[in-house]
Amino acid sequence: MIARISGTTIEYIEKGVVVDTGNIGYAVFTPSTPPLGTVITLHTHLVIREDAQELYGFETSEEKSLFVKLVGVSGVGPKTALQMLTLYPLAELVRIIKTSDAKSIALVPGIGKKTAEKISIDLKDKLDHFESASEGPAHDLVEALLSLGYSEQQVRGVISTVDTALPLQKQITTALQLLQQ
Repeated sequence: MIARISGTTIEYIEKGVVVDTGNIGYAVFTPSTPPLGTVITLHTHLVIREDAQELYGFETSEEKSLFVKLVGVSGVGPKTALQMLTLYPLAELVRIIKTSDAKSIALVPGIGKKTAEKISIDLKDKLDHFESASEGPAHDLVEALLSLGYSEQQVRGVISTVDTALPLQKQITTALQLLQQ
């Protein structure tokens, strides 16, 4: 098992980067893509399937731990778990799961209402050692867009591109501009 990898990012791949560790470049799927040329250390999880070996990398061991818990839920594969960590910051995702916010979980592509509820039921009591966010900015943005009449699919398309560090009003304005394009 490859538990950790350190090296320089040399290339982008779909949903990840290639990390050069000397003379070997590893393709690693990541929730965020660091700039090329960055020296990084990623906590990794190797998924071996019949037709592929895939390496998933995370900046923190907490992200990796949550990823492992997510793929342990029936119906959640590694790509879906990665998508969840891409869409929501770690603390926000933990809060969403702990509060059984199935609507926010269902905004992740590939997750329907039943799977979202299953994730909450299976993991709600297993996340005590994770720090969760208070009512998060992404949650407020999602609720605002849904209340304005946008569909979950439309919201899903723009939520990850909006900077949640901005004030809520600016987030909504940015999201509305993206939705009108």
